Amino acid sequence: MAVKKAGKEAMPEFRLVLAVTVRAPIERVFAILADIERYPKLFRYMHDLRIVERQGKAVLAEVTEDMFGLKVFRVLTRFTFDPPRKVTMEQVRGPFDRAVGWFALEPQSDGTTRLEHGVEIAVSGILGWLGKKVLESGLAKRRMTEEVKAIKVAAEGQGKSRAFGKSHLE
Repeated sequence: MAVKKAGKEAMPEFRLVLAVTVRAPIERVFAILADIERYPKLFRYMHDLRIVERQGKAVLAEVTEDMFGLKVFRVLTRFTFDPPRKVTMEQVRGPFDRAVGWFALEPQSDGTTRLEHGVEIAVSGILGWLGKKVLESGLAKRRMTEEVKAIKVAAEGQGKSRAFGKSHLE
């Protein structure tokens, strides 16, 4: 599937979805995901996150991060919260033609939570082509695996200690 940006057709999208079981209730996992101001402590590639605007269940933030080991980028990202089931992150301004990620949560009958993490990225031009090659090399999967592991560790360990504060939604 191709997408359009500014009247030009982008390359097909890169899509990746991972899932893991977290031994914690959905509310605890969502609380960690909703506490975006703590993301720089949770995700090692993220250097800074500055809230630009809050509007209902959405937050616009400028995120400073490493993109798959290439360099530091400032990305304007819209976080949209659908408690306690989903957090969606959409690039408003950044290196890709289009980038959307999500964390979807599903409670399990045994009290655990299924955490799904996905991303869809569309790229174009020579930088886009190079970026797509980097994404396809396995770096994106490694980073996403690291993200779900960090969330899993934080949620499973939170029963023992209060590692995260309240989210902006509380």
